[in-house]
Amino acid sequence: MKNHIEEYLLNKIELNQKILFSEFMNLSLYHPDYGYYTNKSNIFGDQGDFITSPITSSMFGECISNEFINIIRSLKKPSILELGGGDGSLAISMCKHLKKNKSLPDKYIILEISENLINYQKERVKKEFPNDYNIFKWITNLEDIKINGLVIANEFFDALPTERFRINNSKLETLYIESNNQSFNYTWDESSDDFANELSRAKNNHNIDFSDGYVSELNLNNSKWIKAIDKCIESGVLFVIDYGYASKEYFLHDRSDGTLVCIHEHKSNFDPLSNIGNQDISSFVNFSHLKNLSLNTDLTVSGFLPQSSFLINLNILDIHQSKNYGDDEALIESNKLKNILLPNTMGELFKVLVMQKNIDVELKSTKEFNQMHKL
Repeated sequence: MKNHIEEYLLNKIELNQKILFSEFMNLSLYHPDYGYYTNKSNIFGDQGDFITSPITSSMFGECISNEFINIIRSLKKPSILELGGGDGSLAISMCKHLKKNKSLPDKYIILEISENLINYQKERVKKEFPNDYNIFKWITNLEDIKINGLVIANEFFDALPTERFRINNSKLETLYIESNNQSFNYTWDESSDDFANELSRAKNNHNIDFSDGYVSELNLNNSKWIKAIDKCIESGVLFVIDYGYASKEYFLHDRSDGTLVCIHEHKSNFDPLSNIGNQDISSFVNFSHLKNLSLNTDLTVSGFLPQSSFLINLNILDIHQSKNYGDDEALIESNKLKNILLPNTMGELFKVLVMQKNIDVELKSTKEFNQMHKL
């Protein structure tokens, strides 16, 4: 028996014969009534499907707050914009640290389209900040939003619906989803010239040749969001924090099945046609592509570094040492620190792309270990 989102997708495919993979992914994740992010009740944490860095440790948000404190003096009505609020952990950990340092923003704005998540975030935030709740604002799009301060895209770009492509007999093809006897199937069609041109930009003009049968991703939504973020920032800093690579590593010869991954109950799989509406679907971020897209905006790329280096620059080790933990708690917090810092966990897999606009401040986040040459 098909669930609601499967029935919806089958009807849509029947009308159009086939739909782009990006449309399939978009509806599976974000359909207003049946999508994974809009309908599923448990997404984050031990009872959900996956855990993010802000959930793992409050020190993640405290570190990011240190950059806001660093730039706050050069801003009028300094504010923070978080793209995708998750379970509210990042907003809570940041604002606790900022309040302790008498640096709460004029506004903390959360972009979120899921009504379920908005309600959950509001409940948690109101409980933690009953006297400062008025600084928080929830929005569903970036229209008419102007930010002087910090914009945080933590695990945001990986969840943008992406296209998939393959090389078949030396030809570039794009993935579609079709149906047959109430089942979903892959089908491929020749890519457009525009798609091929965008793929060249994503390759960062490197001489990257794909072998026959090579499959990977090209996210055409990146451009829309970089432009929208640029438009809403008047002055400030953007952090794109996500799992991903620069283009040479993104399109490695050995990565011939692409980077698309699905997560269901903390287990990964590579089949987006299973658990439709009940599992996360994401692709690794091509940071070189984001950098190249920013060249058409007023954003300036000022840093690219592993999450571990980013957090060390923002004094995570000092923050950890300043905590007054009991013996049992010290061990737990030490393990949390390892999870977001060590190379075999989140420390190296996650990268941070730092951009800034109309702000002349030496950033703490990029002061050492900058690897912009890798872009």
